[in-house]
Amino acid sequence: MSASKRQFDVVVVGSGIGGLGAALTAARAGLSVLVLEAGKQFGGYTNPFKRGKFRFDPGLHYIGECGPGQSLTRMLESLGLADEVRFRELSPDGFDRLVFPGYEIAMPRGADRYRERLTRDFPHEERGLERFFAVLAEFRASIAAVGRVRDLRSALRVARHVPFLVRHVRATFADVIDPLVRDPLLRAVLAAQGGDYGLPPSRASALIGLGLLDHYLSGAYYPLGGSRALRDAFVRGIEAHGGELRRNSPVDKIVVRGGRARAVRVRGEEIAARLVVSNADAVRTYRDLVGTEHLPFLLRRKTARTRQSVASICLFMGTDLDVAAAGMTDANIWAYPTVDLERAYAPLFEGRLPEGELFFLSSPSLKETGAGGHGATHGAPPGHHTLELVTLAPYEPFAQWDGLKSMRRGAEYEALKRELADRYLGCVERYVPGIREHLDVLEVATPVTNVTYAAAPRGAIYGPDAGPDQMGPFRFPTRSPIGGLLLCGSSTLGAGIVPSALSGFQAGKQAVAALRKGRAAHVVVPRVPESTAAPTGRAKAPATPVELEP
Repeated sequence: MSASKRQFDVVVVGSGIGGLGAALTAARAGLSVLVLEAGKQFGGYTNPFKRGKFRFDPGLHYIGECGPGQSLTRMLESLGLADEVRFRELSPDGFDRLVFPGYEIAMPRGADRYRERLTRDFPHEERGLERFFAVLAEFRASIAAVGRVRDLRSALRVARHVPFLVRHVRATFADVIDPLVRDPLLRAVLAAQGGDYGLPPSRASALIGLGLLDHYLSGAYYPLGGSRALRDAFVRGIEAHGGELRRNSPVDKIVVRGGRARAVRVRGEEIAARLVVSNADAVRTYRDLVGTEHLPFLLRRKTARTRQSVASICLFMGTDLDVAAAGMTDANIWAYPTVDLERAYAPLFEGRLPEGELFFLSSPSLKETGAGGHGATHGAPPGHHTLELVTLAPYEPFAQWDGLKSMRRGAEYEALKRELADRYLGCVERYVPGIREHLDVLEVATPVTNVTYAAAPRGAIYGPDAGPDQMGPFRFPTRSPIGGLLLCGSSTLGAGIVPSALSGFQAGKQAVAALRKGRAAHVVVPRVPESTAAPTGRAKAPATPVELEP
């Protein structure tokens, strides 16, 4: 029976990892589910693309919480996907190389190991590092306690963590670091993975800064088969449980009647739904799909004031060079032109491209095969490798090409892409000498690429930015004041694969709870895994090209 001839229990708008998680959770509970994707392929930033014999993952570079008993692992187990998706842990001795002028350090798995490594390099900051990592440990304990709240007794156990949470919920990451550490280089190192959420410490929420460190200090992973393996496992699971998915189906309206979402409209076709889950950007969902006339005053004001995160420029490279022999490993490289992160980021907030070379560089092919680089990989033919460079960028220099079709943006746009390619290939050459002469494939993605392929407002790669006033309790909740409407994705728990996936799982569980009264009494609602880490970018988690997540 076609979608136009029936009502669904749940209609999911958008097929990013959050939308797919919500759909699978609802479908496994016996609800009828329809996923509507505006693009040609499912997956959002987990949808890879091919150029020649190479495949690239635009939005997944590494993720955390994939080890035994960790939150993403438990979620996949709850959804019956534990045997469908396998992860390879990146080097526990150093999965991130943090590079500053005259200094480099590798971030290992384990907070104690990292603290010892930093203390070795900054012995004069030993006391400050002890205090900083004590704050990090208290953050982990507080978030874990909140995640375990199920009843009054467990809520009472959170009481001792309340002062910590209250103190940090409106703080910046600089508010945490600066009173504890005086050395400018060490301050920069502690905030070096800010590219995963696109903010310097003075603008980033303390929750995201601490949360990202905590997230990856438990280990960094890459899915075997890349983001495609993760996306396809969810799609197969939805279909196996009777769910339907439709490509090329842009939702132009969430139909609200009597204060409740009743249907969605796709190219004039109205599809009835008992409940709608939107994986689209929250501002777009409320302002454009629902309509501000249906919003209460505070939500209308919130949508008007929401700031989007930064955008990105990405280089996707396929090469016949042995990048492992050149010195690349499965570790990511974070390179900064200065220890003054505030100055490094400043052009982004003025609508200008960065003046120095602030970039993220990695080799997805090595992440599947390891440092030797000789095993099978999903992304490159034998004897070849993939490289991806990501740098943060503002939307403004590219705004004139927004709304134009890909490959039809004109000579000026193509000339700018060539200029960017030349500039950032110079960065790649520091780590892979000779790369220019050994490129089989080179693709450049800009903020308007993100708009085209990921429907990202202003090319934003992390949804709403992660400032203190837009994180934690101040972010958009999955529950909506509009009856029959739930949200998921990067606008809710946070940006990145894991927070987005968990938000979808949470929204799916809420959908089941809301609708199960009219269903069979034996509906089983999976429990949302507790996460001991706050939302992370990359992670950034993590747009279309990146697609990103640096």
